[in-house]
Amino acid sequence: MFRVRFEGLKELDAEELADRLATHESDHSPPIPIVGPLMHQVAGARQRLAHLDEPPEIPILGPALYAIRSSGKNTMVSLLDRDQLEVDRRRIEAYARDRGFYDARVRDAQVIPVGPGQVDVVFVVDEGAPVRVRQLEITGMDGAAEATAALAKPALREGDVFTVAAYDALRDQLTAALQNNGWALAEVTQEAQVLPEEHAAVVRYAVQAGPRYRFGPIFVTGAGAVAKERIRRRTAQEIAPGSWYDQSKLGVAQARVFAMGVFAGARVNRGTPDADRGIIPIVVAVREAPFRSVRVGPGLGVVSGTRIDASGIAGWTHRNFLGDLRKLDLSLSAGYAWLVQAENKDAIRSAPVGTLDLDFSQTELGGRPVDLGARIGLQRGLEQGYDFWAQRLRLSLPVRLSKRVTFVPSYNLEVYELENAEALPDPDDPTQTQASPVLASCERPDDSTTRGVCLLSYLEQRLEWDGRDDPLNARRGFYVALSLQEGGRVGGYGYKYLRVVPEARVYFPLGERSVLAARARLGAFIPIDETDAPPTVALFQSGGPSSMRGYGLNRLSPYSTGRRAREATETEPAVEAIPALPIGGNGLAEYSVETRFPLRGNLFGAVFVDAAYVSYRSARPNAYQYAFAPARLQWAAGLGIRYRTPIGPVRLDLAGRLPTDLSDDVDFDDRFPAVPGTEGAPGRRHERILSLHLTVGEAF
Repeated sequence: MFRVRFEGLKELDAEELADRLATHESDHSPPIPIVGPLMHQVAGARQRLAHLDEPPEIPILGPALYAIRSSGKNTMVSLLDRDQLEVDRRRIEAYARDRGFYDARVRDAQVIPVGPGQVDVVFVVDEGAPVRVRQLEITGMDGAAEATAALAKPALREGDVFTVAAYDALRDQLTAALQNNGWALAEVTQEAQVLPEEHAAVVRYAVQAGPRYRFGPIFVTGAGAVAKERIRRRTAQEIAPGSWYDQSKLGVAQARVFAMGVFAGARVNRGTPDADRGIIPIVVAVREAPFRSVRVGPGLGVVSGTRIDASGIAGWTHRNFLGDLRKLDLSLSAGYAWLVQAENKDAIRSAPVGTLDLDFSQTELGGRPVDLGARIGLQRGLEQGYDFWAQRLRLSLPVRLSKRVTFVPSYNLEVYELENAEALPDPDDPTQTQASPVLASCERPDDSTTRGVCLLSYLEQRLEWDGRDDPLNARRGFYVALSLQEGGRVGGYGYKYLRVVPEARVYFPLGERSVLAARARLGAFIPIDETDAPPTVALFQSGGPSSMRGYGLNRLSPYSTGRRAREATETEPAVEAIPALPIGGNGLAEYSVETRFPLRGNLFGAVFVDAAYVSYRSARPNAYQYAFAPARLQWAAGLGIRYRTPIGPVRLDLAGRLPTDLSDDVDFDDRFPAVPGTEGAPGRRHERILSLHLTVGEAF
């Protein structure tokens, strides 16, 4: 089967119809030279052998053919089955009737040869005129004004094409409107009289609302180590006893109970209605999971051809540490990283990398929507300009202001021990070196030019309002956040600053499965009463799978460059360029617009445009403003694919930076903007034009 086509369709969806047929197209060869067509041919041969019930009586070859036969339907190669064509004709007509086209007929099913062993199948369809709703009656809603008001957009109206889906959807809408406004026992019956000759339908719905109920007391069953009162409080965050019964809140409350993280199963159901008191009790049934768990696994990361990380991951979690649902989590990752220098692909820096984190949390302190969090972490890392050890401490008090709004104040202490930083030559004497620019505002033991210790001590307040329908695969809604940091000194060490980062995201559904998404993120680092340049570890960098995809990870950053003296040879001069060192900037601007659309099943495609800029590093308080000028933005456009999984989409994006200089007599690289400049740094630096990113989760 090469192609399946339809002629005569005007209103019916050909793609949806094709998915319902037994006759289907063969997939094309995988896009792999030589190997792809070979795989396609092998798949076809295996399907032709699928009928074998026992090995053919052929010495040696018979058992081999039997072993490789296809065990079932092969989606790569589809064979023509003429008996199925007749069945598919009836399927097409049934599909059309369900969508209101009762006169639809399949006039012909043509089999057209298109090549050796290949055919097209063409179904010739006459849709006819659709059946429309002539009369729509709903009875029994007179005493349910709140439910009537909730039915703002009925799925079926007079004059609409009569479809089975809309017919059933309106019944479900009526039932939900009643049950979500107190009429818990409401029932809706439906009746339709279709008159194909008149292309009309008369539709009736009869409502039996019954008495109106309120939520009653909450009962908990199945709890052991977890206090029932705690489960009851979590349920009451969504279901308030005494309020009108709302069926939709049961599922939300169930998700809240399960999100406590200590149950293998949780169900929230209504109990037996008490008609005399007008209440319905709520029953929460839980099944506790093991409180302790161990996890292990491998990890591999490839970042735009410039970095490779290979590691092992292990963790241990206790979800009821010392009781009262206190959680203790220990996680470890250890491995090795390889970093390719952009200027010299043969110069590869490598080092061991790893993290060790200990997290403690307690939810609902004193029965209030306030949590306690503490984290201690140790990290060994490798960056473009240095290696480092980092020790981090974080104490936080997350406050849930509402179901969607969270406020997280915290205190943070971070100590970075930087090593092997690339020293710069003295501009007055290239034979001498001066401290690496990444060591700015760091304590340098023995005035070292390659080692230093940076300390960051800061308070942070983060406010989030999450109005998305699904944090992993958002299709509608919005997300806004604001982060404030106030940096200070501890014992004379540190840096005084204010760091402000607002962010906004919006999502608009396009059709049933497509979505238009947009994001804006700004950043301002404002030194306070400081004269030295800010530390690199506190500044902004852009680029990577979750920011400006036209650059590799953190490659959109001001760089420090220079040349140093060396011994001259017959082929090499007496000076050489040192590797460019990313030092970060005071200001950040990032913008993205992306359209995500379905391809097939769980496979989705995306088209996106990103824009970003990072300003230079400076001790001046207003240096961040340099990043906010629209004319300085750098642009990139790209394509991507996503495969939806329970933990989020696996995402592959290819982005290309856009040129800004199209005039004549300009070198190709110079048509694209250079990375942001640094004060006093000579020359212009260009990054690669294309970047490829593979990761899990949407960009935003």
